[in-house]
Amino acid sequence: MINIQGIDHVAFNVRDLDKSLEFYTKVIGLKVTQREPSKPGIEYFLDCGTSLLGIIQAKDLSSSHLFANEGLGANHFSFRVHSNDFEAMIKHLEAHHTKIEFAKKRPKSWSLYFYDLDGNKLEATAWPLEDGLPENKRVKEIYDSKTQSWKAY
Repeated sequence: MINIQGIDHVAFNVRDLDKSLEFYTKVIGLKVTQREPSKPGIEYFLDCGTSLLGIIQAKDLSSSHLFANEGLGANHFSFRVHSNDFEAMIKHLEAHHTKIEFAKKRPKSWSLYFYDLDGNKLEATAWPLEDGLPENKRVKEIYDSKTQSWKAY
């Protein structure tokens, strides 16, 4: 049996490569990798832990197939973040006027769904138990982006 070690990379087409590069480096905090050569104007690969994220300049802007909620095909991909950084990431995304779909804390996993500049659905996932958070911090809450506050569910 082949031993799959994880996800090597996720790649997708974007409307404006330079603006997307700025979003993923300045807002999300990824860096252009040294592992894979980038082709300015065509594509960039960004370090994302042990995996890479590829952004490629779309050639045909008349059609789209985004990471989206419904339908067949890709739904989203998730960045792993430490639980201690989870709420700070929400505030950071809000400060950069990034559309947040919702955020939810469960006892074992926390999810933050948001969208990039082209409307691709992204997620940030934290694992509070694995991150060593004490039981009193592993709560069941949902985030209301309108009021920018958490409430129990």
